[in-house]
Amino acid sequence: MFIMEDCVIGIDLGTTNSCAACYKNGAIEIFENAEEETITPSFVFFFKNQSTDIIVGKYGAEMGRSLPENGIYEIKRFIGKTYQEINLQNNLQYFSFKVEDDGNDPIIVIQGENHVFKKTPQEIATIILQKIKKDVEAKIGNFNKAVITVPAYFNTSQREATLSAAKEAGFTVLKLLSEPNAAALSYIFKNNVDDECYSLIYDLGGGTFDVSILKRTLNNIDVICVDGDTNLGGKDLDNLIVDYVCEQLENEYEYNPKSDRRTMRRMQKLCEKAKEALSVTTATEIILEGFVTGHHEVIDFTRKQFEEMGEKLFKRTIEIVRRCVDKSGIAKDKIKHVVLAGGSSRIPKIQELLSAYFDGKTLNKSTNFDECIAEGAALQAAMFSCNPEQRVNKIKITDVIPLSLGIACNWGEMSFIIKKNTPIPISKSKNFVNVFNDQATITFKLFEGERLEAAKNRLLDEFILDITPAPPRQCQVILTLNIDQNGILTTEAKEKYGENVKKVKINYVRGIQSDEEIEKILLDSTNHEAEDQRFVIVHKKKVYLGHYCSSVMYNFEKLPTTDDKIYDLCKNTLDRLEGLEVENEDIIEDLTKLIKEKCDPIAKKYEYKYMDDL
Repeated sequence: MFIMEDCVIGIDLGTTNSCAACYKNGAIEIFENAEEETITPSFVFFFKNQSTDIIVGKYGAEMGRSLPENGIYEIKRFIGKTYQEINLQNNLQYFSFKVEDDGNDPIIVIQGENHVFKKTPQEIATIILQKIKKDVEAKIGNFNKAVITVPAYFNTSQREATLSAAKEAGFTVLKLLSEPNAAALSYIFKNNVDDECYSLIYDLGGGTFDVSILKRTLNNIDVICVDGDTNLGGKDLDNLIVDYVCEQLENEYEYNPKSDRRTMRRMQKLCEKAKEALSVTTATEIILEGFVTGHHEVIDFTRKQFEEMGEKLFKRTIEIVRRCVDKSGIAKDKIKHVVLAGGSSRIPKIQELLSAYFDGKTLNKSTNFDECIAEGAALQAAMFSCNPEQRVNKIKITDVIPLSLGIACNWGEMSFIIKKNTPIPISKSKNFVNVFNDQATITFKLFEGERLEAAKNRLLDEFILDITPAPPRQCQVILTLNIDQNGILTTEAKEKYGENVKKVKINYVRGIQSDEEIEKILLDSTNHEAEDQRFVIVHKKKVYLGHYCSSVMYNFEKLPTTDDKIYDLCKNTLDRLEGLEVENEDIIEDLTKLIKEKCDPIAKKYEYKYMDDL
């Protein structure tokens, strides 16, 4: 019998389906829901006559067939995103429910019998988690502690929204565990993997794709590299079939179902079933009853057709795998296990392409595609549990940040604070100073990347700290970056001797994004080392000249002198310095020579302050 206050369970909150599990007495148990099934559709149905009447899961999905606009699904594709986010906008045409812009946040709009009511994506996620909690409590009694999985590439706002939804559902979340890490835990546990080796987890779920390379040691799993795309999943493949069927109907009957919300949900389910059928057979039929008045349409659909229309997305996943392997620095023949997770990894063409990339390696399909994420979460949950029945040989998962984080210093150099492949959680600090006399603020621009010139990395965010006006380089600010175990990044800038403090949560994704700009950053980091070193050399000259001019200007204002042209020369040089680049090294050197010839005698004569530390 569990001691309920010490019990911790694992939850896979999925785009399409959700699942809960716990580890007990050496085995993993998948909880059955109230419908006596281990998988709960992530589907919420609202009755039209009363907004308080809600059905979640299997029967909610069945009710949604008759009133599709009141059935909410795939909410994981909305949570933590802005309404204008391009991938969200592209997906809106496929949903049967209504989504509006609420101050740049997506809001779900449900038409009741007498009024309209609205729900945030976070509130929908809370309802799904409440259903899971209630069903589990029917089996084991009251509890509240859980580990919940999220895509490895969920950013800060998506992670925080998930945490908030769980809190509202009554959970204390001990950790947000990345989905490929959960799959790896499940695989290692079930297959008794105890030798030191590398594994690659290929996790293609309903709404997201993750790939992770892990190193197994005696009692540890080190996350070597992660990559992925939070806008690539099985639903995108479904939508390809939806587009094809809609095109057939439009050509034949001049009717496009996308104009009818009620029709679209039925269309999606039929196309999803066709996709699933083609994983086990080479041809199927999509039977359309009642879509066009007076017609019973049957569309023949083959695996070959599906593979042709999905080729770009299939290859996209392999390119992400390739990029992850290249970034890890591990030869692909050193990767012993290639483990499949997520329902869409069942697709034969994907398995064929993945095996071919690994030179014909046999893929590991021993994990349950639908349950392995929850199983891994249950194992992680047991590691947090004080319950003796949940005691597990602890396998520590060490996650890392794949790209360095740093701040753009004056005149553009990247000042690294947390270097790539640093394990998380991590907290690191670095000191910064004012450059100019009586400077009232410091602007911090946080970048992710490996280039020594900050502008060639990816800008994450920027914020401004008010500081106490002081002479050049005499006001010190301590900047701290903290990444917690849930991958949420916060920054704190604090004036060393003053009262000014600012804390900011950064919208952060651990690792590269899936767009071309970030791919270019990675390519540049390896191909432009000589260029970066040249930048550093020139940058040091800029910094010296800038600091020299600001110190002279400070002293000029405090001490007597008869030559106003010196002040103007330094000021004009500072103004000009901002626009000088690497190719202007000669100009920087000439300006430095000119400034020092003019200013050194005066600085020596009047014993200028703050010149010795240049």
